[in-house]
Amino acid sequence: MNADEVLHLENISKAYRLYNRQIERLKTLFLTPFTGKEYARTFWALRGINLSVQRGEVLGVIGVNGSGKSTLLQIMAGTLAPTTGRLERRGRLTALLELGAGFHPEFTGRENVYLSGVTLGISEQEMRRRFDEIVAFSGIEDFIDQPVKLYSSGMYVRLAFSIATCVDPEILIVDEALAVGDAGFVMKCMNRMRDLHEQGTAIVLVTHDVQTVRTLCDRAMWLSHGEMRMLGSPMEVTSQYIQMLFEAQQQQASPASVPAPSESDPQGWVVLKARPDLVRWGNGRARIEAYRVHSSTGFASTLEYGDTVEISLRVRALADLPQQAYGAGINLRNLKGLDIITATTCDEGLAFPALRAGQAVEVTFRFQNILAPGDYALVMNVEDRQDAVPAYEDYIENAVFLKVVSNKPVLSVVLPHVETRIDELAR
Repeated sequence: MNADEVLHLENISKAYRLYNRQIERLKTLFLTPFTGKEYARTFWALRGINLSVQRGEVLGVIGVNGSGKSTLLQIMAGTLAPTTGRLERRGRLTALLELGAGFHPEFTGRENVYLSGVTLGISEQEMRRRFDEIVAFSGIEDFIDQPVKLYSSGMYVRLAFSIATCVDPEILIVDEALAVGDAGFVMKCMNRMRDLHEQGTAIVLVTHDVQTVRTLCDRAMWLSHGEMRMLGSPMEVTSQYIQMLFEAQQQQASPASVPAPSESDPQGWVVLKARPDLVRWGNGRARIEAYRVHSSTGFASTLEYGDTVEISLRVRALADLPQQAYGAGINLRNLKGLDIITATTCDEGLAFPALRAGQAVEVTFRFQNILAPGDYALVMNVEDRQDAVPAYEDYIENAVFLKVVSNKPVLSVVLPHVETRIDELAR
């Protein structure tokens, strides 16, 4: 290890012996020494991991469930021995692994604070000095003298994170435990980790939240089937990871559950008539034939926050449409079903020209992407605004799912550009 390294992993692998039936365990115990026959199969949870973590670095670890993330962190923390390879650590390490790990359920919160101090090699006198800070940060003062077996999962996490971060660790390991915390405490934890980062603490964080990796981490590692698939900048690694997830969803999902994969032409148009999975309805005098989504990254389903986005619809008249109040509209809807952005040509004072059956128009909506990172469904329609209540000629639910990503934290549903000014007042 060089002077700046606090964690060094060399060819780390972890294997487990799996048995299809319990009787095979007994056969292995009593027969294998004499016959040499193996009744177990070997499962490699990790294979050949080589990694160095520097002082003051934040490393994000991503991967689907079962990829080996938790196994890797347990080996880093010293709670699990590798099958092969060498691990070196330098400095005090605290870990927030599976929920409630390290706590005795019959002990009170106060007693578990001191118990944790013993396991970390911290004297009782030192833990007494830090006790008030730990309890204050956790926010569970009223329950600190109750047995932790009575705690909710959120209270467990509050106390565990407070202990892990209030003892000046040089290495902090966090394994998805914050997923059960409330939003206010998660934000508080993120701020604490930023403070530790600035103080030179190395942090290894496992999370499924790509946005957290992008905003908090210096490097990212992608694990797949126990092997390191990619290690590099958070933006590069998470972009490749997101692409893999979308491709996997398209391959595995049934046509009835999500929009089927569609190919675009060289101009980016995606044709809808070949989509039997679409949920669409309307009077049928006009029909949306195709759509395209364009941003600075090209024609893609992943959009950057702050980017200029163009969504275009190709609409064809199936009957003669007089020049009245026909137009088109789009909605960007979050996964809770809330329409976050809605735009229509009619609201902008625009209507289709008179169309003969078979004629087509192209409608484009151009806007700055102010959406918070997440997944959104694109809804599109052709409407008739002659009456107070719109009548729909074609209405398509969830034509495509779009993902919004960002390099900056967005703590609201949308984050529009806001002009600000500070004026110094005369005394």
